[in-house]
Amino acid sequence: MMIRTLALFLLVTPLLAFSQNQEDFSALSVDPALSEGADSVLRFEDIILDFSDEGKLKTTIDRIVTVYNKTGLRDVRAIAFYDNNSKVTDIEAVIYDLMGDEKEKIKKRDFKDYSAVDGGTLYADNRVLVLDYTPTRYPFTIRFTAETTSETTAFVRPWMPVSTYDTGTQYSRFSIIHKPEDSLHVKATNFEGYDIEVEETPEKTVWTARNLAPVTSEYKSPSFDKRFPRVKAYFDKFYLAGVPGIGGTWEAFGKWMYNDLIKETQQLDAEVVAEVQNLVKNLPDEEAKVRAVYQYLQDKVRYISVQVEIGGWKPMPAADVHRLSYGDCKALSNYMQSLLNAIGVKSYYTVLFGDPDKESLDTDVVAMQGNHVILGVQLGNEVKFLECTSQQTPFGYMGTFTDDRDVLLLTPEGGKLARTTKYNQEDNLERIVARLKLDVEGNLEGDYSETSKGIFYSPKIYLDTKDQKDLSDYYYENFSGIKSLAVSDIKLQNDRDKVIYEEQLKLNARNYASKIGEDYLAKINPFSWSNEMIPPRYKDRKSDFVILRGLIRQHEITFEIPEGYKLGAIAEPVALEEDFGSYQTQLEVEGNQVNYTRTFKLNEGTYPVDAYENYREFYKNVVREDNQKLFIEKL
Repeated sequence: MMIRTLALFLLVTPLLAFSQNQEDFSALSVDPALSEGADSVLRFEDIILDFSDEGKLKTTIDRIVTVYNKTGLRDVRAIAFYDNNSKVTDIEAVIYDLMGDEKEKIKKRDFKDYSAVDGGTLYADNRVLVLDYTPTRYPFTIRFTAETTSETTAFVRPWMPVSTYDTGTQYSRFSIIHKPEDSLHVKATNFEGYDIEVEETPEKTVWTARNLAPVTSEYKSPSFDKRFPRVKAYFDKFYLAGVPGIGGTWEAFGKWMYNDLIKETQQLDAEVVAEVQNLVKNLPDEEAKVRAVYQYLQDKVRYISVQVEIGGWKPMPAADVHRLSYGDCKALSNYMQSLLNAIGVKSYYTVLFGDPDKESLDTDVVAMQGNHVILGVQLGNEVKFLECTSQQTPFGYMGTFTDDRDVLLLTPEGGKLARTTKYNQEDNLERIVARLKLDVEGNLEGDYSETSKGIFYSPKIYLDTKDQKDLSDYYYENFSGIKSLAVSDIKLQNDRDKVIYEEQLKLNARNYASKIGEDYLAKINPFSWSNEMIPPRYKDRKSDFVILRGLIRQHEITFEIPEGYKLGAIAEPVALEEDFGSYQTQLEVEGNQVNYTRTFKLNEGTYPVDAYENYREFYKNVVREDNQKLFIEKL
């Protein structure tokens, strides 16, 4: 009873500091230091997570936001999720105008009720209540309150007093209430330089932030969670949709996941086991067998999201996947593991974050994390990772969605941390070779080939699904700098074993060269892309900049001029060298043709803010050099 009384006290007390008079709800009362240049200001926020009842979580939210424009609507966050194991007990929004006068009150019945999954989901029990409000003018202020209950305590929502760019925070308070015997583990980061207080007792911890000025997003800045205050928390013992779980260490946590979520879902019918064993019986080694089973998987199943069973974390049974020929990332990875079990190959159900920003599991927070599942296969001393949701992805290829990040392998012995495949600079190669010929009318024709490896490979594999018209449209868009372009004889080769994509085609362009009297001016490299890549300028940039992946782009172009013409002065070789990258070009003349080479490199790393202007200047120089033109004189 004392704990419940405390929860009520925590809910009411902050409002004493934010007295609910007309001035407080007025947009005019916001400190200019918080509102200047902002899309919104978080005036007041009080979030209470109450874990004091065994296996239950009660979440109370009270949030007041002043919104200055359409972009700022994202910061209202007037939504509440629920499913079969949770419910929304109360939800309301109140709208105030510029002066702080109440204009509209929106009750629970007026919130829109949607499925909380996308159109690619076959079935799920996740739903969300969403505020349906279109403002007639800005600024306005909204107070949103909600209360939810859940039988899942495995996820302790993080606290982020700065939730987005271009929003100020006047007051944000975050409380976790729990039984004293339940060990609460906390990881707090990036508090330096912010007005944040922490109060801690055996049964509660409270964080309070005040007057956090808005910060503007900057190109290639470090990830959001590396820049701004954040609290992550977890318990050693928890419940997932009413099912008890245990953590404390990754080993114990992974063992619980394996035994309670995975193990009992891997049975296959005897006929399926016999079919797979027969498929690989004459193959020479384990890798060949795994490749054959992986191809079997890709030929048989397709991806459809399925989010039921223990909070959406327990995979669909392997036998059902085989029968229905579909599943989500959990189900398909689990099915692939079941097939490998049938032929005696060890593999690991692998949990991770899938996104192009290389987000890793936070190895300091032993808790439910991740949004994706792949399969790790033990081949000798190496673990080869397989993406099981794609019918196009080659064996062992990760791509930018899953490469180079910390992941959790589930084994019968327990959880093990690992890291997925990293593609180094030399792996990430785009190589263009072209033989071009200019005629006396200034028209261009030639042969073009492109080789893509590493991170350049994955965008190409979907070309296999396009017809000739769609391919032509793709190249028209890709070579948009070439006017009056026509392409023909398109040939594609997808080497899935070597993970290399080859493109070949013929092209021609009328009036490619600009006529100057009897002479011509022609760009030597029609395939350069850098004119759209100059980084934005900042008057006073605040953050370092990050190059997530190193890469190499090579161009080799032979440019032949027509008979009866000669080349004017040829540009000198260019060599730009910086810590973050390099750029070299060279032109050589052989008779009536020019041999042009271009090599552009970016080096992975985090670079200091004071190097950013140099980074911009580097790109400006690249753009200038990429626009080199040949002066072709009439004899």
